[in-house]
Amino acid sequence: MNSPEYPDLRWVSPRSWSSAGRSSVQLVVIHTTEGSAHAGSAEDGAAYDQRRTDGTSAHVYVDSDSVVQCVRTADVAHTARFQGNRRGIQFELCGRAGWSASTWAGEYAQAMLRQAARVAARVAREWKIPVVKLSPAQVAAGAEGFCGHYDITRAFPADGGDHTDPGPDFPWATFLGMVRDELEEDDLPSIKELTDELKNDRSEYADWSGKRPWRQLARTDMSTLAVLNGTYDTARAALSAITANAAAEAQRDAAQSAVIAGLSTAVQSIASARGVLTDAQVVALTETVRQAAATAGAQATAAVEAKLDSLAGDLGSLRGHLGDVDPTVPLG
Repeated sequence: MNSPEYPDLRWVSPRSWSSAGRSSVQLVVIHTTEGSAHAGSAEDGAAYDQRRTDGTSAHVYVDSDSVVQCVRTADVAHTARFQGNRRGIQFELCGRAGWSASTWAGEYAQAMLRQAARVAARVAREWKIPVVKLSPAQVAAGAEGFCGHYDITRAFPADGGDHTDPGPDFPWATFLGMVRDELEEDDLPSIKELTDELKNDRSEYADWSGKRPWRQLARTDMSTLAVLNGTYDTARAALSAITANAAAEAQRDAAQSAVIAGLSTAVQSIASARGVLTDAQVVALTETVRQAAATAGAQATAAVEAKLDSLAGDLGSLRGHLGDVDPTVPLG
């Protein structure tokens, strides 16, 4: 089953979690599972949360080749006591707090960190969480950013926690650098920003360079993805039509200039020929030139009008899509 929040992730709902509908989140909290560490461990960890009876869960489990989401980011997972749970989005990495720096630098751990960074970048962007490592004091003071379970333990001793993961050798600089790289690579407008711009007839995001801004979707489902992709294609067609219209208008102007120049030459020729042509021949020649000018002008105008009609249809279809979809509301 696909996640209702991030459709490219697998979804496994845990036994224990709290519906919260949060409107803000302070922290991305990094944990280690202290269990198996191999491809498939994320699926194993999520499956265990479905049957365990100690009330534990996480938002996502991560191993070297997959990320499994278990709790929506707006809701509360149960893995960091009261304060950590209510303040954070919990990432369980399938590794161990006792790993050395060399183990964290190994192939499995680096692949897992890249998987985690890919999703953490989405979370940081959506929840406007700075990609910075916080100290326990900063966590307790309400600063926003990334921290470990250890920082939660130190920040809120009254909660009685004792966890020290992800461990003293966790490569924070490397991991946060990966998160920043993901944010730079996905430097496209969010769905909400995009639809707001289109609804307001603004063109800030007109140059999408062939990319789909919802390559990494948040808070939507697969049916909405299909509609958004259709909306994107319609918008691109509309923008292409606008460009074509501009070119057609330039061609029309050039054609009109040519017609005017041709008429001027024809009139001069007719005037100079009056001495050798009969009046009837002059009238006939003048009518022929007039009809030719009218035909040329009508052809240029018809081409532009056809493109304008096409554009109006595209924009109408686009308006229909945008009126039916609110990508900021979770579905399913």
